[in-house]
Amino acid sequence: MPVDIHGSEEPTRRSIWRDAVAAGIYHTGALRLLQTLARNYEFKGTNRRRLLPSRRTDHPKFLILCYHRIGADGIPLFSELSPNVFEAQMRYVRRRYRVLSLDDLCDEMEKPSRKEDAVVVTFDDGYRDLHTHALPVLRKYQIPATIFLPVACIEAGEVPWYDRIFLALKVFPKDEFEVVLDRPRSFRLTSFRERLQAAAEIIQYFRTLPDDRRKEYCKTFEGRVNLPLGELKDRMLTWDQIRAMRREGISFGSHTMTHPAVSQLTESQLDTEVGDSKRILENRIGSSAVHFAYPFGKPADCGTAALPFLVRKGYRSAATTNEGVNKPGDNCFQLRRSQIGNERSISMFAFKLNQLFLSAGAQDSTVIYSGLAPVLDEPLTKSESQRPGTTNA
Repeated sequence: MPVDIHGSEEPTRRSIWRDAVAAGIYHTGALRLLQTLARNYEFKGTNRRRLLPSRRTDHPKFLILCYHRIGADGIPLFSELSPNVFEAQMRYVRRRYRVLSLDDLCDEMEKPSRKEDAVVVTFDDGYRDLHTHALPVLRKYQIPATIFLPVACIEAGEVPWYDRIFLALKVFPKDEFEVVLDRPRSFRLTSFRERLQAAAEIIQYFRTLPDDRRKEYCKTFEGRVNLPLGELKDRMLTWDQIRAMRREGISFGSHTMTHPAVSQLTESQLDTEVGDSKRILENRIGSSAVHFAYPFGKPADCGTAALPFLVRKGYRSAATTNEGVNKPGDNCFQLRRSQIGNERSISMFAFKLNQLFLSAGAQDSTVIYSGLAPVLDEPLTKSESQRPGTTNA
């Protein structure tokens, strides 16, 4: 659930210059040279100011893109990616890379068939505009994709709990909101950006609570605001839409039942969230569902207790939101995913995509093209999902 509270701000001189440099690289063909470099080498150092040590690679690298919704109206309030931008990204991916399904990815991580790098497309949460806006694009470019569903939300036709918090802060009638979290907090709400910031910080705290306590907090929180029901209606995919998408080659995986941070669940809660979500999903779509995505997806959200349940229930993979690429031999239950799809500029999207492939030797460290770092790079360990005022789902 990346919350880009920076999108409403005026572009800075740095961001304008960075985008201009990325556009120049993209339109002059220099990016092709960098892609060739990424296919054969990977950086393994961390120094941002000089050429990094590199090594030749003889194996493919796999990058999983993580999206949420395609569209710009209404819930989820934290996501605005126009269908036109999404189509440009999918067109670019299809033309420049191998595109794999998650099943193919797991096969290739066990036994690579080719050296070429590949991209996998995934979506979290199951918002309805995936049927309206994403499906036609995926169909047009013949791109397999996996959508991870919070099954109880689909069953009830209700948005996840964190969307309700975002909406509550959006419609709260005052310019200041006081709440007790780990300590008494007071949030200014004089702009939409500040409201998103406040919601993100509150959700971040709720993610650290035992799930029963989190539910109590949410109930108390919502009791202070009258949520506009019209903005909550018809936001999630229906089972009929899901089955129709399944017939067109879209795959579906579990995102738990109710989208908790699984690190905060008891054993019985894990059994329900991990096991029941798979069972119900498979019954509803009439086929197996062997892939899982951790809600929120950062190490503190994932923990380690869920892994035995995932294996026992018959899952084949589990995806995080940790930035980076995946390589043969990596653990399929700790898949890395990138959220660079929030880039509005196709040149910056293309640059960052290639940057991630080139960074495989460093993974969590900052990745640079020598000399361009000061104007182009923002640390990949601080993605949109990790900057102040942001959160993930």
